[in-house]
Amino acid sequence: MPSKKQTNKLSISTIVLVIITTLALVSIFVTCVFTVSNGNIVPVNSSVSITDPPVTEPPVPVKEKTVTIGSTGDVLIHKPIYEAAYSSLSGEYDFNNIFTYCSSEIKGCDYFVANLETTLAGTENGRKYTSYPCFNTPDSIADALKGAGVDCLLTANNHCYDSSAFGVTRTQQVVKEKGFDYVGTRTSENGAKYFVKKIGGINFGITCYTYETDPPAAGRKAMNGIVVDTETAPLINSFDYNNLDAFYSELKTQLSAMKKKGADVLVVYLHWGYEYNLSESSYQKNIAQKLCDMGVDVIIGGHPHVVQPVDLISSTTSSHKTVCVYSMGNMISNQRRQHMGIKDGHTEDGMFFKMSFSRYSDGSVVFENIEVVPTWVHLYTSGGKNVYNVVPLSENLNAAALGLDKSSNGLSLAEGSYERTMKLVSEGVKECNDYLASLPRPDEETTTLTVEESTAGEAA
Repeated sequence: MPSKKQTNKLSISTIVLVIITTLALVSIFVTCVFTVSNGNIVPVNSSVSITDPPVTEPPVPVKEKTVTIGSTGDVLIHKPIYEAAYSSLSGEYDFNNIFTYCSSEIKGCDYFVANLETTLAGTENGRKYTSYPCFNTPDSIADALKGAGVDCLLTANNHCYDSSAFGVTRTQQVVKEKGFDYVGTRTSENGAKYFVKKIGGINFGITCYTYETDPPAAGRKAMNGIVVDTETAPLINSFDYNNLDAFYSELKTQLSAMKKKGADVLVVYLHWGYEYNLSESSYQKNIAQKLCDMGVDVIIGGHPHVVQPVDLISSTTSSHKTVCVYSMGNMISNQRRQHMGIKDGHTEDGMFFKMSFSRYSDGSVVFENIEVVPTWVHLYTSGGKNVYNVVPLSENLNAAALGLDKSSNGLSLAEGSYERTMKLVSEGVKECNDYLASLPRPDEETTTLTVEESTAGEAA
């Protein structure tokens, strides 16, 4: 019979054996059900590998900002306009009332561009303020434009050399001192022929070119029939209708430089076409097509002094499309129907052309839409003096709110102007907006169809 001590040893041995057996069974079970990967315990039959990151959907981009860029046509200050702005009491020229009724439209844009079709050469050295054919306007026109909300002035046009090299330089100095951006002319050959402006987080690449007039001496640049001196010629962005290949080559370089500086949108302003033609010329169409093929997003034209159509141009080399405004007409001038060979009033008409772009949180930029606001120059007398008002037009005009009741026929003439402009541009505006509305937006959901779903409609 085993002793009590032996019995205790047996019990302890039995307990140890049971514990060892249990641990062994547990180990076998764990090995069968789980495995170790990279120091982590994972189920053997799991279809998810610990090495794969968790699958998460990227956040849907959201629209962060919509930016509207506005533009208008020729600021053409004829003698009757600056005479009307003159005060014999102060001896100063005040052009502010021209923009009384349109400044809210201008300031409603995030950025606004106008064509300064005159020089600001001052009256030093015996110079005088002048009108057609060679323009020199008081500096205070720039103050009035700035006060109305204009941010940028185009300085390349056929009248930019009207006051010679001095006028080209001084005009730039004045507009810079007044706080404007400007493009089209430079003070040195090293200066850029374009600028890239960040507006609301979107980078706009902007340049401006004017056509050259035929010079009396071959191989020389001329503006308004005046031969430009050799030092000033390189400071004016211009092109020769007879040598467009050189223009295209230069512009291609400028567009590439804009893109390298981060331009999201490429805008080219052109002073081109034939005066008083209500439709674009073959030159305009051909140039616009070439610029579209080069990737320009928007072309905005001036010089004809009348409104011309809006067009959507399709590239011949890619799927790219370009919005083109052939001419915005006059913003302000004294080209009244009674003074012109054409008596239909088109030279009194202009527009505010607006284009809107949206920036999304993923960095993408979408061209949203365009809008044309027709404008008309209302001329009437008050206190024995002429008054010029640029009036924005709409389908239903409030005569009193726009000062149209200050002349007996102001309302009816304004209504006629609205109809003339809309007849020229409405079809093109609709075509452009229909296309822009069809562009994909980053915040829109896309649906992936199965083969069966995609072909089901064809059978029906």
